[in-house]
Amino acid sequence: MYFFNEPAKPFMSFTYYDIAFLILIVIINIYIFRNRKSIKINHLTKISTFLLFFILIPYLSNTIETRNIYKKFTIVDGFNLWYLIFKYPVWWSIGVLEILFLSNLQEKKSTNSTA
Repeated sequence: MYFFNEPAKPFMSFTYYDIAFLILIVIINIYIFRNRKSIKINHLTKISTFLLFFILIPYLSNTIETRNIYKKFTIVDGFNLWYLIFKYPVWWSIGVLEILFLSNLQEKKSTNSTA
């Protein structure tokens, strides 16, 4: 699959790997929340979501993107890689949205179970 090895355009910092990460996260969320009757967000869930969205996925995304850039171009300087910094805030915002979604879903499930 050659398109996975293409570096991103500077104005579109998401690559095919990032889109695959997002699709995988959405599929996991749909699978988990359809099969569970009650959803409990505890400290372990918050810590794992934090580690996943704030550290692990941005690190993997930047590592893959840097590898793709060095494969395609012969001359690479630090200024050409400047847009990689902006992947972190994008993934952080997705992580915050995920936590808000989980909290909202937990509130809806708890009100439906008590009513």
